[in-house]
Order: sequence, then C-alpha cells, then structure tokens
Amino acid sequence: MLDNVLEQLHIYCDKLFFEIGGWPDRDQELIITADGDINYFERVEELINDAPEIKGWIFTAFIQPTDLDYASNFEDVDLKPFEMWFLPLDNKNNPKSIGLRICLPNYDSVKDSEWLEAAVYKVLNTVLGEKSFANDVDYIEIKHLPDGNPADQGMMELTDMAAFIKWKKAKLASL
Repeated sequence: MLDNVLEQLHIYCDKLFFEIGGWPDRDQELIITADGDINYFERVEELINDAPEIKGWIFTAFIQPTDLDYASNFEDVDLKPFEMWFLPLDNKNNPKSIGLRICLPNYDSVKDSEWLEAAVYKVLNTVLGEKSFANDVDYIEIKHLPDGNPADQGMMELTDMAAFIKWKKAKLASL
C-alpha cells in the first residue's frame, strides 16, 4: 500500500516523499517532504494546501522540529541526538553564511560510513525542521566530539540549535 502512495505522489512530483505515522486511536499524520530540496518546497505547500479534510488524518507540509530524546538508526549509522553537540563556524569568504560543525561521541565508529552525512542531515531535519535546515544552514562538517566538557570549547547542545539559528539570522540581517 505504501508503495502505491509513493507511486501516486511521484506522479504529482517525483522529488517529493512522505512519512506516515501516529498512535493507535489517535489521528494519523501524513507528512509530505521535499527531502530538503528547496526547489520543490512550493510543490509540497501546494499539495498540502489542496489536501482534503479527512477524519482521523492530519496532513503536514515538511518535517517539523521534534524533541531530541530518541536514537536514530540510518542504515549502518547509529546516532543519539541528545549526545550530539555543535560548534558555530565562521566563513571569512562568506560572512553571512551559517555553518555548523556537528560533533558526535561515536564519530570514530561511523566516520567511514557512506550514510553518515545523510544520517546527520536527518537528525538536523528533526532539530530545526526541514524548512529551516534547508533555508538557514549553508554548510556543515561532521567531526569527533572532543574530550572534556564540550561547552568549555564553545560548543552547544543540539537542543540550543534552533535558538542559535534564530539569533544568528537576526545578527546577519543587521549587517
């Protein structure tokens, strides 16, 4: 059945995807995503705006921010967002850009995976939401979490990322 849903969605636009879920005895949610590709955000919005009202269903445009109290397994990459930290990066060649170094405590065990970047992107989609991550973050790098207290080294917990992005955008707008 889900293959049929994807097939029908791809007739509309082959760059869109979906996630579906919910708890028994509660409304089910169908999320339409462009997988972070801003070129197709308008198509997502059009589809959700035209969605019919169906009892027991919620139709949502884009992956929305959620809490970080979960473990993510993406192919061969296991990540625990509540253990990940980030460091804001500056780019002298592009001072209005937002860059982030994402630091993982298990970096050595996942650094050679072809899925590492995709797994981290999935986590950041849930931290910031698909639209903010795609529109606001210009680049990321992925590194090992240094020894010691990360906060002492200028790092922030992922739970602070949305607030940091909001602050940084306001600061950049004033330049």
